[in-house]
Amino acid sequence: GGGSPVWAQSLVRVDKVSNNGFEKTAKQLETALKSRGMMLVATIDHQNMMKMVGGSIKGSKTFEFGKPDMLKMVMPADPAAGLEMPHKIYLYERGDGKAVVSYYKPSGGFSAYGKDQLKMVGEMMDKMFEEIIADATK
Repeated sequence: GGGSPVWAQSLVRVDKVSNNGFEKTAKQLETALKSRGMMLVATIDHQNMMKMVGGSIKGSKTFEFGKPDMLKMVMPADPAAGLEMPHKIYLYERGDGKAVVSYYKPSGGFSAYGKDQLKMVGEMMDKMFEEIIADATK
């Protein structure tokens, strides 16, 4: 049949404008993640990568992170759900200088597996993301 794949239908993107500039929001985001026991796996600096190829953009970073005990809840339920980890939050600077934090709700990705355990993990992560973003943008 046609139409979008199940996972595409369940993705909900959240964008939150920060009360602070890009650099301060980036620092607050990192602090908010670490204070909740998240392990920062990677920080991708898109602005820096653009400079390497002669391009220029405003502030733009992706934070990839995870919590080892979350893996313990996810992997036994369905090893394929490892694709949802690590989590990603994208921070960018708009043309007007405002910093925006953007992410897909974890529940969307996890619920696509059709397992209660993963749906529960996704909903738990949605709440945690909301708290992290609230701390990062205040």
